[in-house]
Amino acid sequence: MKNKVAIIGVGTQGSMIAFRNAVYGKEVTAYSRNLSSRERCAERIERFLEFYVQTGRLMQAEADQARARITYASTLEEACKDAYMVIENIPEILERKQEMFCRLAEICDDDVLLSSNTSSLLMSEICKDISPAHRAHTFQVDHDDPVRNSYVEMMWNSATSEETKAAALDHYHTIGFEPIITEREIKGYSINRVWRAVKKECLKLWANGYITPSEFDRGWMSEWHTDIGPFKLMDLIGLDTILNIEYSYFNASGDESDRPPEAFESFVKDGNLGMKTGNGFYSGYDTQGGNLTVGKMNKGDA
Repeated sequence: MKNKVAIIGVGTQGSMIAFRNAVYGKEVTAYSRNLSSRERCAERIERFLEFYVQTGRLMQAEADQARARITYASTLEEACKDAYMVIENIPEILERKQEMFCRLAEICDDDVLLSSNTSSLLMSEICKDISPAHRAHTFQVDHDDPVRNSYVEMMWNSATSEETKAAALDHYHTIGFEPIITEREIKGYSINRVWRAVKKECLKLWANGYITPSEFDRGWMSEWHTDIGPFKLMDLIGLDTILNIEYSYFNASGDESDRPPEAFESFVKDGNLGMKTGNGFYSGYDTQGGNLTVGKMNKGDA
């Protein structure tokens, strides 16, 4: 039975995706050239497992089995060997993703499912230089929080075969997701485009001093009955990733209204990346293992 999944890129989201697949019985190989990145991934996964045990979602024996299903690789060849699905999770930069998929096409057989965890880029652009045989097995996916919930948005492109659609849906169903499908390719998916509109307006409100992140999140959670607000969610995603996504929209449209606020760009350049660095719109995140608790109000958020 095909059961091995390769995770390419093991930052915050990559660690979560590796964890989710392992918990649901997949054999996972997590790839990064950087030893420290692989070690941080292992630390995050350990914290995720502790969270699942503490909240009763896993028995300790099940957590131990999930941990044993995860291995780490320092080369793409090692990571992709015998994998039936490859999930790319590198930064949201088109040229880097294009280079990665050209390499994956050289390494993987034609029938391997190739997916990109991307919020704003299009698979047709990412894979424009790989063969039609490989493109037929491509799709893209946008994870929200693979540790906490079961929401995932998937999108087909014009090359995606019916066989690939069925196999991709089967995979995500077997790891506990109920996918939301965008049938035709559009920048940012469907639901995520609406999230992007919210995010864009939130950043402008914050940058111009109209409201603090904690106050906005408090109102949002009260109005929409959620346990997290937009600013906290951006912290968990990574503010550098958010900045890259915003520039992706701006570069595509050339519309100044799509340019991310200068204050936000400076905020990110100063090292405020959210959970991954311990500080973002909120502070107090545990960077050693990817603390799943909410951060404290940022000292500048008052």
